[in-house]
Amino acid sequence: MPIHERPVEILQTLVQMDTTNPPGNEVICINYLDGLLKEAGFETTILAKDPSRPNLIARLSGRGEAPALVMQGHVDVVTTVGQDWEQPPFSANIIDGVLWGRGSLDMKSGVTMMTTAV
Repeated sequence: MPIHERPVEILQTLVQMDTTNPPGNEVICINYLDGLLKEAGFETTILAKDPSRPNLIARLSGRGEAPALVMQGHVDVVTTVGQDWEQPPFSANIIDGVLWGRGSLDMKSGVTMMTTAV
């Protein structure tokens, strides 16, 4: 199924990945997104000063004369230590149409929207 038809599944997968910073460990999300974007026809490059915290650059060539569009986001999240959650913070449970989880608003949902919109 094309990525634009799977936003909920993709967001759930990203939220279930514990990328709490520190230490970050964003590599798990970056590798997942890299695979999705390659599957959708993007050219991708992964750059990393720290192998556990890489950056993903994805490019999809346009077909016209319009200027380029740049989208950016992050997939690390802040700690949940000392917080009382109604649902486990990395469960990505959907209850009454609401997806629960750390990063579900900032910023894994934004990354999912950008990934599935193109």
